[in-house]
Amino acid sequence: MSVSVEGQIDIAGPVGKLLHRRPLKNGTVMQSFGVEPVTGEIFVIQVAQGGLTLEGESGPVSYADRVAHGDLCVTRLSQAGAITGHMYLRGFGHGVSMAVENRGGVTRLWTETASKPNSSNEGYGTAITHFEFRSGTVLDHGSPLHATPYTPAAGATGVTCTIDPTTNRLIVRFGLSGMKYESYDLAKAAAGVWEPIARIAQPNPNGVFQGYASLGGVLYMLAGQAIGPDNPFPGNTYLTAVDWATGAVLDQHHVLAAPGLEYREPEGMAVSLRDGVPHLHFGFACENPGPRTCTIMSLSGAPEVDGVKVLTDWQPLTLAAGVTADQNAPQGRLISLAGTTTLQLSGGVKGTFSADAVIATLPDALTPSMPARAGVPRNNRASRCVAHAEAETDRQLRLYGGTGDNVITWAQLDSFSAVWR
Repeated sequence: MSVSVEGQIDIAGPVGKLLHRRPLKNGTVMQSFGVEPVTGEIFVIQVAQGGLTLEGESGPVSYADRVAHGDLCVTRLSQAGAITGHMYLRGFGHGVSMAVENRGGVTRLWTETASKPNSSNEGYGTAITHFEFRSGTVLDHGSPLHATPYTPAAGATGVTCTIDPTTNRLIVRFGLSGMKYESYDLAKAAAGVWEPIARIAQPNPNGVFQGYASLGGVLYMLAGQAIGPDNPFPGNTYLTAVDWATGAVLDQHHVLAAPGLEYREPEGMAVSLRDGVPHLHFGFACENPGPRTCTIMSLSGAPEVDGVKVLTDWQPLTLAAGVTADQNAPQGRLISLAGTTTLQLSGGVKGTFSADAVIATLPDALTPSMPARAGVPRNNRASRCVAHAEAETDRQLRLYGGTGDNVITWAQLDSFSAVWR
């Protein structure tokens, strides 16, 4: 792909991962997510599940009523994917998009609010606001704990927002004779000064709209539906890149990433900066039947050097009980070779492997949606000197080939290089 606009990432390029099939506070479908720019924590928003009794409620509320009222749940996850907090928002909307800001060391969330039900009795926001994330609390629309709501135009519907951390611009999407996008200076908007910088109309996203993000001069959109009998894999997920200057479509791509996920409904987009490198993220809600989980994929803006692009730099593997490092501790990374995402491992393990065994746990960023396999050297016994290592979808790295009469005592992973999907 020839980059024609600053901020344009190859949406047909090699794909990495941020989170892999992580459960959330509620079991409903994730709607969108954001990445905390300082801590790297991930915040995921979903419609609150039915049957909960929250603060101030006299009894359980059904899912249909939660949807109609626009009640949301926000889950905070660590970079490793562990739940570290949650918050409920009542009367806010559907959670189509959100953003995370770190202001003076305090995490603030930007979301839709002032929910109103549509013709299908589904609540969607008619304004946007921002507020401090306070784990374990319930925040109602109209509370003094959130900022004064802003509506970009009288009669606007489906009002949502996101942040471009590379330009510090707030992007607002809304319906008014078709869907529109406007950009604002983030600091001014936070201070209540709303001065639109640019406005473009939404082009055809090629399917059911599911999220958006902005990076430099490019707006990105996500569209598609869950995998099922009427939409078998490869499904109908599409990414679209739009020029902020003209509103014209720069590129549109059918997404084939993560083929092994169940359900695989596209949900949400965000941009993050890691060591100065921009990453474009898009999500999939997974598991069928639920409870749904959250998977977030990544497209890296890192440059390609001599035909190699690093998607995820070296990360340590967590050794299983009874397994020790042999000379160098095991680690892994994702790279792109000729446009193909490849999992590389290094280091070695020692132990007593008399049967197939788990030798390590993979971080989410290295966990595939389909198993990745390779042969690796092992101790030579009875002319058997190669074992089989497999990175699997449950985050486990397994070693195959050991038996009671031919025990594996060490294995080197440096030769492990396999296609990762």
